[in-house]
Amino acid sequence: MALYLAQHTGRRYGTLFSDEADGPLDPERKRMFLAMKREVLRLGGYQREFFVSQTPELTAMADAVIDLDAHGEWCKAPAGSRLAV
Repeated sequence: MALYLAQHTGRRYGTLFSDEADGPLDPERKRMFLAMKREVLRLGGYQREFFVSQTPELTAMADAVIDLDAHGEWCKAPAGSRLAV
């Protein structure tokens, strides 16, 4: 959908967002999914994507990680939640 919007609407966005879209995938397909996300960024001309994942292997592959557990009580995020960028 992001590629369609980038190529057909004339509207330009620099950032994509997704929330635990990798959940139902097996480990191999999760790695393929992240590779696909990087290609979507490239083809669509996007600058970045913020994605939420509780899969350590995927967050380890991210360019940067915001670990919500590390921010303590003020965050109120579920245990194990990480935002990868």
